[in-house]
Amino acid sequence: MNDALVGVFRECTNSECRFRYPDTRIEYTEDYCPKCGSPSVIKSRVVSTAEKKTKHITAQSAGLVVLLDNIRSMYNVGSIFRTCEGLGIKDIYLAGITPTPENDRLAKTGLGAEDMIRWSHHNNALVLVNELRDRGFFLLGLECTQSAINLDKFVLPMIGQPVCLIAGNERLGIDPEIQNKCDALVCIPMQGKKESLNVSVAFAITAFYLMDSLKKDGSTPV
Repeated sequence: MNDALVGVFRECTNSECRFRYPDTRIEYTEDYCPKCGSPSVIKSRVVSTAEKKTKHITAQSAGLVVLLDNIRSMYNVGSIFRTCEGLGIKDIYLAGITPTPENDRLAKTGLGAEDMIRWSHHNNALVLVNELRDRGFFLLGLECTQSAINLDKFVLPMIGQPVCLIAGNERLGIDPEIQNKCDALVCIPMQGKKESLNVSVAFAITAFYLMDSLKKDGSTPV
């Protein structure tokens, strides 16, 4: 059986904008940038999630930053800010349609954490990911795919290499082109009928696991 197309990621053709955003309206071959109004084009496609496989890698790390790409809900983003502040994560990159702390409603779940963490917004997460790779970051995506590693089997990369944990859109997940840039993908094994957790819950579990590993290695957040 062929996998079903469930959504696409589009990118603005305006070189000064390049806004990248998710879209479940797969019937539309043409669209316009919601930010500047220029024509946008389909850059990658998302198909139905395949069965997970378990894999193991050996790794250790020096610290952790976060990239939230095209997360729609400001409440999820606020919750992630609160989790990051509680765990001592100091930097969050926001990309695409991800709401920023400039929206007052985000504070309902952020509870002030949004004022304690460095954050920046980027139109195009793919551009940012390439920059982080050039700066030496280990790119870790939170996504269930055939190649994803069960979180309880994952060990951090080599000592001294900073890590960027990436979380994506609630419906479409991480942009496939960004997945291809990741050094590894991790997922949380599910025991019930549901295939996944809410993104803010899944993020909290994963971030706690990673930060706990950092403490055991004697490393500190970047």
